Amino acid sequence: GVGVIHTQAYYLAANQNYGIQLMNLGLPPQQIIDSLVANDAQNNPFKRQYGVVDLFEGSARCAAYTGVNCDDYKNHIIGPNYTIQGNILLGQQILDSMEARFLNTEGELACKLMAALQGAKVIGADTRCLDDGVSSLSAFLRVAQPNDPANDLYIDLNVPSVLPGTDPIDVL
Repeated sequence: GVGVIHTQAYYLAANQNYGIQLMNLGLPPQQIIDSLVANDAQNNPFKRQYGVVDLFEGSARCAAYTGVNCDDYKNHIIGPNYTIQGNILLGQQILDSMEARFLNTEGELACKLMAALQGAKVIGADTRCLDDGVSSLSAFLRVAQPNDPANDLYIDLNVPSVLPGTDPIDVL
């Protein structure tokens, strides 16, 4: 019922948990990111990516961070009520495609998020996957209702791996 913090690029649970603590204290997204960067659990925030969105007095507040040492291509997009992060990508066109699909899809948040993932369903979007003919190594979609416990979300789908030649976004 507060917001979301997504951490990626050399993910550390300690950083994710610290960000959640800050969100639960009511800090705004940019302050959360500034504190995550200043207090990285391994003192190496420059290889991390964060996206934070919260709801404050009925309005969304958003911030994102992409460390300079994330693997190329790396970047993020901040919109009025969303952030999109990516690294190890073919290029900016993947993030732009995700944003366009998110913005142009009707329906609830889960539908918009799935559409954004489909915007990244380009062979080699994650450049590690180019030779395998798929877009990514894995895919997940998590959406919580305001009162969902952390271990029982409204939607919690995860495709951690797939058979060779199968795209995880298709399986999701």
